[in-house]
Amino acid sequence: MKFAKYVSLFGVMLFSLMQIGCFGGNATGTAEKFVEAKDYRRAVEVYQSIIDTKPDTAEARKAQLAIGKLYVKQMNQSAAGIKMYETLISDAPESEEAAEAHYRLGMHYYHVEKDFDNAQTQFDLIINKFPNLELSHNAQLMLAKSYEEAQNFEKAVEVFDNFAHRNPQSQRAAQALANKARIQRERLKNEEDAKRTYQFLVKKYGKNEEAKPEVEKAKQELHDLNASIPEPEDPKATQEGRAAARREARRELNKPRSGGERSRAVGGADTAVEDSGFGVSPDQLMQQFGGEGGISTDAEGTYYDAELMIAKFFFGNEEYQKAGALFYDGIARAKADGAKIDPYNYLSLSICYRKIGLYQRAEKVLRKASSHDPRIIVAIINTGRNQYSEATGEEDYEKAIETYSSVLGFNRNKDSELHWLIGLAYKKLENIEKEREHFERAIAADNTNADALQSLAETLNERVKDRKAAGIFKDLIDRRGDSYVGSKTLGDLCYKYGNYAQARVKYNAAARTAQRLLGKAKNKAEERVLTSQYVYSTIRTAQAAYKLGQEDAAQTAVDTLATEYPEHELIPYGKGELAALKGDETAAIAAFKESIEKNPKSDIAVIALGDFYISRGYNDDAITLWEGYLAQNKYNAAVRDRLKKLKSTN
Repeated sequence: MKFAKYVSLFGVMLFSLMQIGCFGGNATGTAEKFVEAKDYRRAVEVYQSIIDTKPDTAEARKAQLAIGKLYVKQMNQSAAGIKMYETLISDAPESEEAAEAHYRLGMHYYHVEKDFDNAQTQFDLIINKFPNLELSHNAQLMLAKSYEEAQNFEKAVEVFDNFAHRNPQSQRAAQALANKARIQRERLKNEEDAKRTYQFLVKKYGKNEEAKPEVEKAKQELHDLNASIPEPEDPKATQEGRAAARREARRELNKPRSGGERSRAVGGADTAVEDSGFGVSPDQLMQQFGGEGGISTDAEGTYYDAELMIAKFFFGNEEYQKAGALFYDGIARAKADGAKIDPYNYLSLSICYRKIGLYQRAEKVLRKASSHDPRIIVAIINTGRNQYSEATGEEDYEKAIETYSSVLGFNRNKDSELHWLIGLAYKKLENIEKEREHFERAIAADNTNADALQSLAETLNERVKDRKAAGIFKDLIDRRGDSYVGSKTLGDLCYKYGNYAQARVKYNAAARTAQRLLGKAKNKAEERVLTSQYVYSTIRTAQAAYKLGQEDAAQTAVDTLATEYPEHELIPYGKGELAALKGDETAAIAAFKESIEKNPKSDIAVIALGDFYISRGYNDDAITLWEGYLAQNKYNAAVRDRLKKLKSTN
């Protein structure tokens, strides 16, 4: 019997070898032949043999990519394919094949799983880690599309704009701008911004034959908007444009005979091009200002002084790719020379990175610089204050916001002030939603920030017209009023913006206040109100504890409440909140519904269930829930506002 088995096994092996021999060629070619023959299992075996016999080589990594693709695309084994990609990334994180693996993971999450958060993570990593690969540019477009699919339209607009700044000579830049304008008009309902984008598109690319479809569409949109259509600029009418044309001619002349060419993002052998991530040569840029031999310097200045000066020229023209390349090289040369560097140069370099979408690099620049010189953060904040005080229009306030935002998170003691300053700039831009958000963030970062408390109170009173909420913050400023409401409100803000430690402190304070007053209740009605306040704030304390990694303590707190108040309507709500945090969808929905049944008039569980539906992508269920609730409670502003916002983006 054993002999028969060995004969059978030998036969299978012999048959496989005969097939491989028939296909001929190297191992990769053999595997590809198996793929063509739709014999995917044997293709995987051959690719695996390459991995085993040539570990840590590009050929092995390509084999891993091939296996991953077969698993995902042909063999219906997505989990195995994803694992193959992740193993490749773990083993060779800096390789081009790792970049390809990240991209394929992003595309899988985007197209198959509709998991846009994970897709965005993969695409963003490629953009920042592999900026010199053409794949990085494709990833940036997919990042923008994933934000649009996720209905994060402001981020989609931002990323399409990043792509256009990063690829200013590309026809795809015109396509990106067209997408940006479309979202501004159709999704964000901001016709003024859409008009400006379309006008810029026509002006910048009107004489670019490859961009003709986008230009004609932009002209039609401007006609529909009753807006003026600008004259296209001639890129060859300027010194810089003529120099660019000469560079392009030289590039064509020097193109390899085989027709192969490195991505434009990579550039030549210039180390500064490779390292900076901007994809243009600082030496070639400098030649425009000093003839073919380059710029000359004298005893009164150095080469890097000239680089930084010209970088500011490009920066002022919003040519961030070129400006960034020169800031990067100029700073590197100045550091090598031991020269003192103006903090504004670091800020400008950081902004250039942000403008082309390399946000991780933007943060790294300022973090590294500020770690060596803490005064840089102060200098940057002062720069933002100057931009704000000297502002004459929207663009100046936007620059101030960008400056403040560039150092958020670097120093916790400064974050509250920065958010307040950003809120003031948004106030000037009449963006009420952002104004309110950043004042709230300022308070969440520092509950004692009197400027932020005062500003938020004014925003709520004068522009939002929510005088009740404004009164709460006014009382917090004056240190008077209902301390339960004040503590609970501050807890809500801290929890909303991720300051869970402070949220727990404030919710706990609110619970203690309600518990203290409960012992002094004068009647049953007052006792019911105070009991609900105590139960609710204790549940919220438990949620904050869970977010801080104290899962057992959170569960114990809710279980204890259930023992003390077994019939209270908010007990199932509390269980639902913990189930939601654990990702138990079935238990969360059931618990929220139980709480709603116990008290159909309360909006607490109704809001929680609706928000949970939205977090899971069940927008229609949230709409149905809230519409049903409002049919019986038509004056509930909290639910009505949520429903209105959801419908506007659905």
